[in-house]
Amino acid sequence: EESLAGNLCRCTGYRPIIDAFRVFAKTDDALYTKKLVTNNSVGAFICPSTGEPCSCGESNCKSHAGSVCEQFCQKKTDSNSDNDKELIFPPELLRRPISALNLSGFGGIRWFRPTSLGQVLDLKCNHLDAKLVVGYTEVGIDMKFKNLQYKVLIAVTHVPELNSLSVNEEGLEIGAAVRLTELQETLTRVIVERNVHQTSACKAIVEQLKWFAGKQIRNVSSVGGNICNASPISDLNPLWIAAGAKFRIIDSKQSVRTILAKEFFLSYRKVDLAANEILLSIFLPWSRPFEFVKEFKQAHRRDDDIAIVNAGMRVYLEEKHGAWMVSDASLVYGGVAPVSCSASVTEAFLLGKLWDKKLLENVIRILPSDISLSENAPG
Repeated sequence: EESLAGNLCRCTGYRPIIDAFRVFAKTDDALYTKKLVTNNSVGAFICPSTGEPCSCGESNCKSHAGSVCEQFCQKKTDSNSDNDKELIFPPELLRRPISALNLSGFGGIRWFRPTSLGQVLDLKCNHLDAKLVVGYTEVGIDMKFKNLQYKVLIAVTHVPELNSLSVNEEGLEIGAAVRLTELQETLTRVIVERNVHQTSACKAIVEQLKWFAGKQIRNVSSVGGNICNASPISDLNPLWIAAGAKFRIIDSKQSVRTILAKEFFLSYRKVDLAANEILLSIFLPWSRPFEFVKEFKQAHRRDDDIAIVNAGMRVYLEEKHGAWMVSDASLVYGGVAPVSCSASVTEAFLLGKLWDKKLLENVIRILPSDISLSENAPG
């Protein structure tokens, strides 16, 4: 499913095709690996096609004649053509030294590729209207379909300071140009390595990223680009706010200031960034014991679709007199207002309340009046 996502048009109805093929798939993922299965009597590999023990994982297949497995293995054994070899990225391009670029294009467009943070800040100081880009996934749409013109583009793909991703005892420091795929992989690793209670926000972001655009988009899109685009239906911005993330901002004089995510979004696609400032990094703190973060997204389709409404939710519980009480809470929704919107009245109502089903019923009753949908609400 992940491999097909982004390669097939939704209009062709590939979802029922995949669902039909799922009938033929084994439910145990281990059957599709080449690892030796130890719990079968013969100690042999399990054929992914038949589910029976065989030697298809070895060089000489000894499966039953005429089986799908034998045909597959025979084809691999007999195949010597270059067409069957996996292509690799050209090593000479990997070894090529990275240098700063300055290109001029049609209509007076200027395109820069700096290789250090200092160069980025100098360019931003000299070109206050410049647009910083990484994957062009949003800017490309703006220029092609909305006829927006950006005379100066600064690609920050090769700036080490913006592409760093570090883990410390307080949380994660995520460079603004870090790709979403890299963030997803790092968070997945961190979830395994850290204490369970610390990674509640990490788990929520990983789950939300599963349904964030497609794999091809996540491979090139940056964390900071999604934040600064300030889309009212951004899948991640409600989670940054709910999780208590902080944004580090740097200006052309290299002065750094820190702002809470909930204070960064001012109005429709407008953020708290001066003309000479850029987003440097995002700090995601570890969750506390008994603090839980959860994501939500509702769209028309499961894959490759924007949200109708999404949310980032957090609750911090403390045990008092043998009962679990709400000590802190955050409910943030996207798709209901020009910016990601906090349900402040509901959050205040939750504080100090006993965590039970009755509280849930009361919150559901209060929430509709707290989040009022206007006729022209984006999304």
